[in-house]
Amino acid sequence: MKANFTATAMLILFVSVSAFGKKTELFESKYFIFQNSKQLNAHLYLYNRALGCKFTKKPNDSLAYYSFRDKYAGLNANEVLELNSIMLYYRDSLTSKDLLFDNTMSDFSDYLSDEGRSKFKLKVKWQAEAFEVLKKFQPYFTKLYWPVIDSTNKAWLNTYKDQIIKMETTIIPELERIYQTKLPAEKVRVDLTCYATWAGAYSFKNAFEHIIYSTANKANQGDLAAEVVFHEASHFLVDKLSDQIFLFAKDKEVKKLVNVWHNVLFYTTGYVVEKHYKSQWKKFEPYYVQMKFEEKFPDFKVTVAGCKLYWNDYMEGKIAFDEALKKIVDFQLEKG
Repeated sequence: MKANFTATAMLILFVSVSAFGKKTELFESKYFIFQNSKQLNAHLYLYNRALGCKFTKKPNDSLAYYSFRDKYAGLNANEVLELNSIMLYYRDSLTSKDLLFDNTMSDFSDYLSDEGRSKFKLKVKWQAEAFEVLKKFQPYFTKLYWPVIDSTNKAWLNTYKDQIIKMETTIIPELERIYQTKLPAEKVRVDLTCYATWAGAYSFKNAFEHIIYSTANKANQGDLAAEVVFHEASHFLVDKLSDQIFLFAKDKEVKKLVNVWHNVLFYTTGYVVEKHYKSQWKKFEPYYVQMKFEEKFPDFKVTVAGCKLYWNDYMEGKIAFDEALKKIVDFQLEKG
């Protein structure tokens, strides 16, 4: 009897955990799994609000007011105190950690994204502390902010998933050909969120290939919606390109080339997506053009000029991968 009960209990636990994790998944395409994690959204929402407190130097006893003023009138004194302590923790303990470049922070995002589906564990003390603080915030987030964020994430996906489906089977293989690298067999996880740094989207690989994508970001709409997804996916394809660029540089030249691989990535995704639209007789301006990167960043302008001279020839099969990159590096060092 005891053995039967234990087996039944374990089955119920397994099913309930699986269902809890599965409910975050909204849509699965050939290359991507799009999901909508309440835990991760709550964390990123707090982080963004805490940044506002940090850089505008709000008084410690007024953080809740400045962070949640849109809902402040509906809070009682105890709720204000609790929210104030939550904001104080995030401001003082987490905003010093970069969402992308701090591995413990991106690990924490993986953990929150996973929502109980596997055996992820919190690795360092601050992660466990932050998770407890986040649990305190969840009831507030669920009541005050999640309905709108949830709706925004789902509306974005409903608007753009057909665009992604139609394009990915052309765009991804072409990017793989260009970078001479394949995406991993496991599909890339795309978490739709309310905040994804100032850039609106970022990607990293710790436990899995992970894209964090803000559906509220103004630049992630329209024809650029799919391009940004493909741009972030390209981050999992460019190791060979990046390594080759730095291989051509001498030690003293590395600083001048630090952004070149990313500049080439922007250019390449834009080129491939624009080519796709041209085949359908549609006009399209790549992300870097619409965001005026060439005007804002002199080194980016040089890379684009180099790509037009040499990388286009490689992408069109006229010269070899290494030859094109060597010429781009030489051009960047000469003109940059």
